[in-house]
Amino acid sequence: MLRNKPRRLLFGAAAVVMVMAGAGCSGQEAAKESGATAGGPLTHEDLRRLAFKEGEIPNTHAVPVQDSLPEQHEPTFPPVSDASCRQVLDVLDAKGAFAVVRQVFNWKDDLWGGASTLASYEGEGAEQAFDRLQEGLKTCRSYSGVSYAGAYTTEVTGVDAPQAGRVGDEALTFRTVTPTKDGLAMHEDYVFVRAGKVTAAFRKTQAGHEATFPRDLVERQVDRVGEAQGF
Repeated sequence: MLRNKPRRLLFGAAAVVMVMAGAGCSGQEAAKESGATAGGPLTHEDLRRLAFKEGEIPNTHAVPVQDSLPEQHEPTFPPVSDASCRQVLDVLDAKGAFAVVRQVFNWKDDLWGGASTLASYEGEGAEQAFDRLQEGLKTCRSYSGVSYAGAYTTEVTGVDAPQAGRVGDEALTFRTVTPTKDGLAMHEDYVFVRAGKVTAAFRKTQAGHEATFPRDLVERQVDRVGEAQGF
């Protein structure tokens, strides 16, 4: 397991590099009167302040923040076919978290966009969530389920811990491919990071070829999360 690693990460050449504008709300400002200052987990409002604001991300139509409390986010459909993959999806969905905030990235000239989930945990919950994800990905290779679009089967590939440095305390990436009925494959790129008592999950979707969530946005978001917790 990766423990107590340096917080910054410079991702490899596969990363998408974007020129960012606007500093926005700093993590230190967001930490004022937060749960972290009292030694507890970041609250729902803390996470909302840490999310990106409108105008901070160039070339986007909007970056709406969606409130989602764990008890209000129960699965609508039957569990997927593979138990280890269900474990992976539960961690990505922040099951058992103390507070959860989700953000949608609507990039211009990009039909599919992306999303992030910030989740804070009590005690060692964030470490346990990362461990569950890593353990699930050891055996999760494919799973079938049912969505609004109907039945589907997803292949899981490319599980890796970033090798060119580290971001947060622990980080991993993986990809999925889901063929559609019209013959078009949907690709998704996932980055999952733990920083202290918070996890940050990032997802980018693309049709027909591999997707990559902008790694500089990952770094910026995780930096804010770390600063809000005092490191």
